[in-house]
Amino acid sequence: MARSDMLRTEIAQLQVRKGALAGDIAKYEKDAGNAREAARKKRDQAARTKSAATARSASSAAEREDKKVASAEGKIAKARKSLGAIEKTIASKTTSLTAAEASERRSAQAAQKQTDSRRRREELSHVREVARLSSPAPQIRYVAVRPPEPEKLRVLYLTANPEATETTVTSPDGTVQDYGTWLRVDQEVRQVRQALRGSKYRDLVEVEHAPAATINDLIDGLNDHRPHIVHFSGHAGITGLLMENDAGDELGADVEFQLLARVLGATDDPPRLVVLNACESLAGADDLLQTVPAAIGMSDTIDDTSAIVFASAFYSGIASAQSVASSLEQAKVRMLAASLDGSDLPELRIRDDVDAAALVLVNLPS
Repeated sequence: MARSDMLRTEIAQLQVRKGALAGDIAKYEKDAGNAREAARKKRDQAARTKSAATARSASSAAEREDKKVASAEGKIAKARKSLGAIEKTIASKTTSLTAAEASERRSAQAAQKQTDSRRRREELSHVREVARLSSPAPQIRYVAVRPPEPEKLRVLYLTANPEATETTVTSPDGTVQDYGTWLRVDQEVRQVRQALRGSKYRDLVEVEHAPAATINDLIDGLNDHRPHIVHFSGHAGITGLLMENDAGDELGADVEFQLLARVLGATDDPPRLVVLNACESLAGADDLLQTVPAAIGMSDTIDDTSAIVFASAFYSGIASAQSVASSLEQAKVRMLAASLDGSDLPELRIRDDVDAAALVLVNLPS
């Protein structure tokens, strides 16, 4: 039952109790009035009679009626106090109902917006899939694995956070509030740099950070830095990544995994590893392996803290000249040691000709 429906039910029940109390007050006032009139008549009778016994009897009867008046007035006071408390509660719940209805309208609008956005993405994905099937198969470059060259390991670290994740929180008093939560991608980059500074071969790893990254930033980064690892942190889904929009629009730009694979292959020096630190990004591994030898993605939704610990631990292993397989295992172990959910989410996908246990990306000095 929605919060507003529950509040309406409670208000209706209070209105029934309010009506019952109003009826009780009317009854008690009638009883008091009758007793007051009866007491007056008895006192008049006592005043008119010449018999002392009759006067005493009438006076006693008047006193009994006075007690009935006092009792009725006590009940009236108690009922009015209860009525006042109920009216105060009704006013409070009516205010909460107004807030709940407004929150539910916002939630419904946000849900509709998400539904419309998802429908547009599905329609766009369908159109692209139809276009892909009706067009000649794209020529995606298949890159062979090369041994490390005598140079620093270059990491192109892309982060994008164009849209907040909305969360609805209900307070104990029934107040509902919507909060927009942004991914802590800058904190992730800071933790990775700190982990690299503490690694044995930190001087052999170079990180180039591209914040608020667009697809053009990726292409420029491939040209300018010739990275061995391309890392993306941000939002993703089963169809692709959500990057910043080059047009500067409020919404992000969807980058499908097949397009991402073509971009990574459209260079003379494609990367050896792609790391997608984003929810459900493992779905793009098959597309990426057409271009790169190895890819790491998340098999489901991962929270901010787990993503940060994963990234810092993984690159700490890489910068210690550990293999990709061992570095990934170290990251999972550190997530477990920190009692974080999602240690099973990061997964490595490699081509058949690649041995992850022998894939060491840092070239040690002679």
